[in-house]
Amino acid sequence: MKRKFLVMVAFVLVTAAAKAQEFKIGYTFLEYIVYNMPEIEGISSELETYQTQLGTQIQTKQQELQTKYTQLQQMAQQPNANTVVLQERENEILNLRDQLDKFTAQADQAYAVKQAEKMNPVYSKVQDAIEEVRKENGFAMILNSRIGSSAGIILAADEALDVTELVFKKLGVPMPQNQPEDSAAPISGTDTGKGN
Repeated sequence: MKRKFLVMVAFVLVTAAAKAQEFKIGYTFLEYIVYNMPEIEGISSELETYQTQLGTQIQTKQQELQTKYTQLQQMAQQPNANTVVLQERENEILNLRDQLDKFTAQADQAYAVKQAEKMNPVYSKVQDAIEEVRKENGFAMILNSRIGSSAGIILAADEALDVTELVFKKLGVPMPQNQPEDSAAPISGTDTGKGN
């Protein structure tokens, strides 16, 4: 009975060890691949143009607000200034300020939507290639080595498990020779001109 138990335990341990050897984990740097895709240059240019257009509209509204504020200050300094008119102008300025704040928030949201609309297909394409590399090379999973420019969930790993080059090959894109931290800067954020 004791011998059967030991044989069973040995079998379980050997099976577990065999399964552990089959469990292969790879890693790559998603952002590095995405921001080295050929379509990124066009997307970046288009988003920059859109951001500039939104920023120009915000700047125009800011200038209008500043002009009205300057006029109010000049009116208030006149000795015979009408307090009713001054109050109306002040209310108009407060209303313009609210409109500017709402427009700025809408512009930020519009930029974020446009950025997602342009970038999501690229991320999907890269993710599909990563999944194909995972399946073709027998990886149980592929982890992201970095998140943006900071560390990801992998703190140390065998370079032989880095699948980045395989993903570039799967995508038909030549792998850049530069280091990931030099070329993976995301497309600039949602600053559409606030505070200018």
